[in-house]
Parts: sequence; C-alpha cells; structure tokens
Amino acid sequence: MVENNTDKVNEAVEELTKMVQDSYRMAVENTTAVQESNTRLARSLYEGNIKVLEAQVEIQADLQRHTLRGLAEQMRKHREAFQELSRESLNAYDGFLGSLSSYYKEVSKGLEEPKD
Repeated sequence: MVENNTDKVNEAVEELTKMVQDSYRMAVENTTAVQESNTRLARSLYEGNIKVLEAQVEIQADLQRHTLRGLAEQMRKHREAFQELSRESLNAYDGFLGSLSSYYKEVSKGLEEPKD
C-alpha cells in the first residue's frame, strides 16, 4: 500500500511538473509574442513619423516655391512700375527741355526782329 501511495504521489508530482513546465512555456511564448508586438508597434510608429516628416518637408518646399514665385511676381511688377515711372520722368524732362528751347527760340526771334 505504501508503494501504491508512492506511485500516486510520483504521478501527481509528474503531472504538477508537467503543468508547471507548460505554464512556463506559455509564459515564455506570451512574452515573446508581446515583444514581437511591441517591436511591430515601435517600427510602425517610427515609419509613421518618417512619413509625417517627409510630408512636412514637401509642404515646406511647396510653401517656399509659392513664396519665391510671389516674390518674383512682385519684383517684376516693381520693375515694370519703375520703368514706366522712368519713361514718364524722361518724357517730362524732355518736354521741359523742349519748352526751354521753344522759349529761347521765341526770345531770340524777338531780339532779331527790328523794332519800328
């Protein structure tokens, strides 16, 4: 009977050992699965951040191009306005010199004409 009880105890110990081993195996498998999941999550976050940064760089480049186009357009308009103002100023100066010349001619004619 002692032998019978010993066999039962041994069987119970073996079953308990097997259950503990299975429990540890499951814990290790779950830990590995969690680590793999965390790795995938970290990679996903990293790749997502890279995509966000790339999008921001593209937006910045677009804004810079738009700003440069606007500045170029303003410079063109200013240049055209300056050229027009210069033309008008030159025409006014030309007119002023022409009027002086006409005045001089009239005064000269008046001096040359004999007085009666």
